[in-house]
Amino acid sequence: MKFRCLSLILAAVWLLPGVAQAIPARAVTEAVELGAKISGRTLSPAARTAAETAARTAARQYGDDVVRLVGRGGLEMLEQGARHGDEFWRLALRNPEAARSLALHGDQLLPLVRRVGPEVLVLEAKAPGLAARVAAELGDDMVAPLARASADDASRLLGYAAKADSPATRALLLEKYRASRYPARFLEAFNWSRIMATGLSAAAIVAAYKISDGIESGVETLAEKHPERFVEVLGTMLAPFRWGLLLLWLILLYPLARWSWRLGRKFRSAPSGKAPETERKDDR
Repeated sequence: MKFRCLSLILAAVWLLPGVAQAIPARAVTEAVELGAKISGRTLSPAARTAAETAARTAARQYGDDVVRLVGRGGLEMLEQGARHGDEFWRLALRNPEAARSLALHGDQLLPLVRRVGPEVLVLEAKAPGLAARVAAELGDDMVAPLARASADDASRLLGYAAKADSPATRALLLEKYRASRYPARFLEAFNWSRIMATGLSAAAIVAAYKISDGIESGVETLAEKHPERFVEVLGTMLAPFRWGLLLLWLILLYPLARWSWRLGRKFRSAPSGKAPETERKDDR
């Protein structure tokens, strides 16, 4: 009976977070120092003690990883954790790479995560503030696609959308980005200097989409939906090839034409009744 009671007590102690293993005081002190450096703060002795106490309390409740998050995200982690409690620490522990973003923008990110999903923090891990900006300027439905892209692609798309000449053009840009097989290549196909000077047009979007996804797909669609225009477009595409082939023939025929012209001139200049030599000695 005593053995069973002792086993139950040990099991309960093991399951209680922070009780089975005490957090080393040095680890807490180092995490607070790192957090203060990231936050750009100089702590007084009283402020340091308060921060260490808050970190130790949160770690007892949510686990030792909380201490490491403070050292990674800054002292704002403790402030956000005090405001938002379980939800904040749960998201931070699942997405440690977004710790700094959560520390700085937790008030905006938590409602966005509830509305859109965990992709918000994947995007935030690329650049603090990026997910909130994408949701505000491009819409909630663009957060997930851009979470799979690079931070550069997200910034480029935001820039192009801001230069769209109309809301319809902006909507077309987002539609083609989502539909593209190669979204990064689609964004790279734009001429940024021209867009800066004249704005983003629907024609530029369609051209970039066809270039990035391959001209053959555009030709196939045209042949299926608009057969009357297919021959015209195909002729335009083949025009450079036809001119190149003609130039090649001219280059190949030039020696023959020159030889014929020289031979004809010899016949015309030769005395009557005497056959001219076909080649000069210096030409042999």
